[in-house]
Amino acid sequence: MKTVLARSDPLDMGGDGHRVTDLGEGHGPGEGEITAWLEYRHGGHGLRRSCLLYHRGGSGRFFLLGATDYQQRHTNDGQDQGLLPVEHELSSFGSTVQLANELAVPFILAGSDPHRASGHVGGKARRQAKLRADRAASSSCPRANQSAEISMPRRLSALIAGLLLSQFAVAADLPTPESFLGHPVGADRQLAPYPKVLEYLRLVEDASDRVSIEEIGRSTLDNEMVVVVLTSASNQQNLDRYREIARQLANPDELSAEEAGLLVDEGKAIALVTCSIHSTEVGSTQMSMEFVHDFATTEDPDKLEWMEEVILLLMPSLNPDGQVMIVDWYNKYLDTEYEGGRMPWLYHHYVGHDNNRDFYMLTQKETQVANRVLYHRWFPQVFLDEHQMGSTGARMFVPPQTDPLALEIPSLIFRQADLLGTNMSYRLEEDGRQGVGHNMIFDSYWPGGTRNTAWWKNVTGLLTEVASARLATPIYIDPGELRGGGKGLPEYKRRANFPSPWEGGWWRLRDIVDYELVATWALTETMAHYREEFLSNFYDMGRESVDAGRSEAPYAWILPPDQHDPVAAGLLVELLLEHGIRVYQSNQPLRVGHATYPTGTQVIPADQPYRPFLLTMLRPQRYPEILPHVGGPILEPYDVTAWSLPLLMGVEMVEADTIPVGLTSPIDSPAWPSTEVTDGPGGWVLPHSADSVFTAMNRLLAAGNKVFWLAGETADREPGDVYLPPGEISRDELERLATELHLPVESLASEPVGPAYQVAPTRVGLFKPWVASMDEGWTRWLLERYEIPFINLNNEDIKENSFSGQVDVLLFPAVSKTVIEKGEPDPERRRWWTPLPPEYSGGIEPEGGEHIKTWVENGGTVVALDSSTAYFIELFDLPVTDVLEEVDGKTFSAPGSLLQLEIDTTNPIAYGMRPVEAGYFANSPAFRTKVPDPRFDRRVVARYPDHRDDIPISGYIKGADLLTRRAAVVELEVGEGRVVLIGFRAQHRAQPHRTFKLLFNALYLPGLAETTLGEDNS
Repeated sequence: MKTVLARSDPLDMGGDGHRVTDLGEGHGPGEGEITAWLEYRHGGHGLRRSCLLYHRGGSGRFFLLGATDYQQRHTNDGQDQGLLPVEHELSSFGSTVQLANELAVPFILAGSDPHRASGHVGGKARRQAKLRADRAASSSCPRANQSAEISMPRRLSALIAGLLLSQFAVAADLPTPESFLGHPVGADRQLAPYPKVLEYLRLVEDASDRVSIEEIGRSTLDNEMVVVVLTSASNQQNLDRYREIARQLANPDELSAEEAGLLVDEGKAIALVTCSIHSTEVGSTQMSMEFVHDFATTEDPDKLEWMEEVILLLMPSLNPDGQVMIVDWYNKYLDTEYEGGRMPWLYHHYVGHDNNRDFYMLTQKETQVANRVLYHRWFPQVFLDEHQMGSTGARMFVPPQTDPLALEIPSLIFRQADLLGTNMSYRLEEDGRQGVGHNMIFDSYWPGGTRNTAWWKNVTGLLTEVASARLATPIYIDPGELRGGGKGLPEYKRRANFPSPWEGGWWRLRDIVDYELVATWALTETMAHYREEFLSNFYDMGRESVDAGRSEAPYAWILPPDQHDPVAAGLLVELLLEHGIRVYQSNQPLRVGHATYPTGTQVIPADQPYRPFLLTMLRPQRYPEILPHVGGPILEPYDVTAWSLPLLMGVEMVEADTIPVGLTSPIDSPAWPSTEVTDGPGGWVLPHSADSVFTAMNRLLAAGNKVFWLAGETADREPGDVYLPPGEISRDELERLATELHLPVESLASEPVGPAYQVAPTRVGLFKPWVASMDEGWTRWLLERYEIPFINLNNEDIKENSFSGQVDVLLFPAVSKTVIEKGEPDPERRRWWTPLPPEYSGGIEPEGGEHIKTWVENGGTVVALDSSTAYFIELFDLPVTDVLEEVDGKTFSAPGSLLQLEIDTTNPIAYGMRPVEAGYFANSPAFRTKVPDPRFDRRVVARYPDHRDDIPISGYIKGADLLTRRAAVVELEVGEGRVVLIGFRAQHRAQPHRTFKLLFNALYLPGLAETTLGEDNS
């Protein structure tokens, strides 16, 4: 058995390190000998020396077969340098201790079986190594046949042998994933749950000095979240240093060009790889075990070389809670007709599949953890997010992505994605993996997903998508079932971006694992070969952003202190700080052009590395209309088209077209409004304009305090401002509450006089169908965050009328009427439908609808969001029509756009809002109301403008004229109760803060009692 002495750490021979390469077959002097091809820099002059060494087992002697400089073959006087003896380098170590210090032990056993290699790369590596050795022996080393014998101390030989045996013993003790699990990774109908995956990864960590694990946070349901750090043993000893280098390169304005160059030379390319954020996409979490084992034990000399250049950060699951749910569900229904089917609940506790839509708002714990890894701890240059897709199209998507491209993203991001994706495609093709495509389906425009957000922060974000099986159950795909679809692959046939279509057949979890293994190793390979370029480009893109922010408008964004919602402004600053954005506060009046802002004004300068992120997140969007061919329709968006944070959050922000003048200081937390509370003989007033007032109000009501909403012109306040009469809460208690919630409080010298509503606690029943709804999950998260009391109601609760007497409000998220009534998706989504077990089947059925009708007519309130409004329009025969119900996508489209709303701020549903707001519209309904008949009264709370050009604020819309003068929010009295139709996503993905109040206010309608302040309110 031939072995190779390899190293994972620098050997200081007066230069910058070496590598040792397997020579392949036929180059060892004899059985049982150590053969190595050693390359190192010599003498600090940039000369790379190559020498061929072998060690006769047990002899204590090294033999030099030849050495040459292959970068510089001649001395300064032009003489051929030829073969240089290395006795002085080897003998200079002197003693075992000195050897241990200078060689930075331990050695690594880099090859016990030259025929075993991970994937295709090993065979190629051996061929290349053999070729290099042949060239060195025959051409570069003219005296290679004159073997030089170098005596070594016996203790040195013993140390080397001991280290080799020790390392071999560790490798032998480490179980393979197959022996640990009892089945191969990716075996049919076998899934390892997340805790088991972590257990195995920790075994590898204990056995290998190439692997370390960091706990980086906890998930929503308190599972451990980790990063597995994969790199050479020597790099593992210097992780703090490499993190610091990456941090400095991410902040180029803190460096000179010379300093940056030195850091690039010293640093390592860093990549983050995330697995299974979508828990039904099970392959990459399973793959992570095999990849980490291969990394820890590989004997492939090329891979050993790569791990010297690269640090891989592997997150085995970005959603561990959902991974556990899916494995449990899958195992429960093995050997039944429901094997491999869907669950009746979300695979993220709150947001399901939308956990990959949260990377600019950062609401969820898992998103926050990943964000910290990316922009606060590790600063990787590349981010690969591994996904799965449908079963009947391409086998794998790899970068580059397709049009449209966001204008703000540096062009180098796209070029680097091309480079990385092209090598993935090449290695997959070389490995015989068919059906790989690029430039299809997935665009480079929207910043909400994991790796997408990174594009605007100088990080090359990569997406891979592999075709799915039925979780771990194999599926057979008939060739006739393969289809194209979407941008870039309209038909399933050979194209330039899809050169080797898969021909159909069995598709297994193991196939998914194999494709992902090849892609992940290809990523490592490319980053190793282009380490210097990735680091220098990372620096350069940041540097160019800083320079652009200093030389062209906008130069900054100003947050005036006087905000409609002062808490939202603080939340926006807090969010930007989480994103790694630098925020400053003025120490004196700040002059911007002809305007002057007071001391304490918060400023976001444009001359910072993440300037592209600011340009896309702080400005309105205009979707680029890209034509695939002359005269064709534009390429439709992949996801939403509007995400401007000031518009979503209702924050006034001013772009500075001139350089602000005035002293500022950096801040690490927002400048929240003052929350000092003074004595209030007449009580206190809280602003209804701040969403956090609902949290305060719910706590006060739960404690038995009286709470009022001021109405009309009471005390010259804004309609809806929250009044707390004296004697209900102490000043100190109120100040503690205000400080926690950042709420400004106004003290009154006397009690206000005028109309008001006394507010009672609300009891909300949030409908949670068995057809799992992400909109329900987001709504549930939002209610919990603002501490609005609610319970979930499922189909049976409605069908059996168990909600009556338990709740005051029925809240229906954006689900279709077929989901509500029948428990089935609408027809266009039914082709992906898989049945649920009987106990989770069906909807509320006609009898549930009758229970709701009776309950509303007797005083109950229904609040319906977006698509669920259709069910209630039909159920109650309301005098309302959705004008878009029969309109197809060729005529109208607004897939996630911010549209202008005209608001009736005197209606309690709109308290705390401004007369003109932005509503989040995702191909939502729009209403035409009718003249009321005796059965109903109706009030339009929000409508779209009269002119089509006034409707779009941010994003894409086609057919805007269909919305002119149409209603967006309608309140209807039905018997003793009411139905509130909110015809758009007022709480979409917990992002549009400025319209949360439409939802929150509506939930309190049943408990509002008209009164007049200044009278006896006891």
